[in-house]
Amino acid sequence: MRPLRLGGLAPLLVLAACVTVSKSVLSRTHASQPIPQDDVHVYFVDDSIPQHERVAILMAEGDETFTDQGDLIDKMRKEAGKLGANAIILNSLKDPSTGARVAAAVFGTSAQRKGQAIAIFVPSLVKSSQ
Repeated sequence: MRPLRLGGLAPLLVLAACVTVSKSVLSRTHASQPIPQDDVHVYFVDDSIPQHERVAILMAEGDETFTDQGDLIDKMRKEAGKLGANAIILNSLKDPSTGARVAAAVFGTSAQRKGQAIAIFVPSLVKSSQ
């Protein structure tokens, strides 16, 4: 039995599975102290959010076929952490409209899932080293 060869298809699948995040950086105060993704907390707009400093506005998008909302949130957490933010305020997560899904099926394009968050630094989340 011959092994399956994806050839030029493999890089395309890897690229399609990616979530991209664009960011508008508001403060670089904490950028020298990156935070691991797993330590970046997620708040929702309706949560009681502690005193914080805004670090960046994050906009994520990924192909609906290859990503889910968790992928968008994880990628925004990772990007926030790179900027030294220790939390994000999740503003929105949107799946593509029915029209976008139909167009993707008919024309072979992708339908994009999108998310938006604000990366923040919350001093009260910092673990004291004492």
